[in-house]
Amino acid sequence: MNGYEKRTNAKKEAILNASCELFTERGITDVSISEIASKAKVSQVSIYNYFGDKHNLAKEALVSYLDKSILGYEEILDRDIPFAEKLKIIMDKKHDVVIEISRSLFSKHAWEDKTLQQIYKEAATIKAMSIYTKFIELGKKEGAIDEDIPNDAILAYILSSVSIMQQTDYLNTSTEYKMGIFKLFLYGLLKKE
Repeated sequence: MNGYEKRTNAKKEAILNASCELFTERGITDVSISEIASKAKVSQVSIYNYFGDKHNLAKEALVSYLDKSILGYEEILDRDIPFAEKLKIIMDKKHDVVIEISRSLFSKHAWEDKTLQQIYKEAATIKAMSIYTKFIELGKKEGAIDEDIPNDAILAYILSSVSIMQQTDYLNTSTEYKMGIFKLFLYGLLKKE
């Protein structure tokens, strides 16, 4: 990668980071391109050149956010620690993400926008599929997930849980409800001993 490409990538990353932060704090409609440019320390022209308009920038910012989240879960699964510890770290991380999303005006806007909903659904199914598969394989390898349950049945179960999180009123539910859904997904109905 030459110097020009490095500078271009650095500018794009700065724009996406600034956008995510501002969109999360105030929502998409209440943030101007000039504010994003100022926070990212780039010109407004750069934003329009790289992303077109604010709606396209919001889509790219959401994709970037989701990609980073997926990468974070993958890094946890790659750690050389027992599966139970990985699961605890994932639960803690998911709890933090649920709280962040609940407070985020960016997420509320995304839930109302069909294009942003589609991006989220694709990330939650297609992009995350490799993470789900890795999660299942690691769980089975360490004996935490029943080996007799076919992987495709477990994937169907995971995707059904994800569909609950994609419902339009999901963001308006309490943090306890969101974590309850996630715990049901991970542990089922039986109390852990």
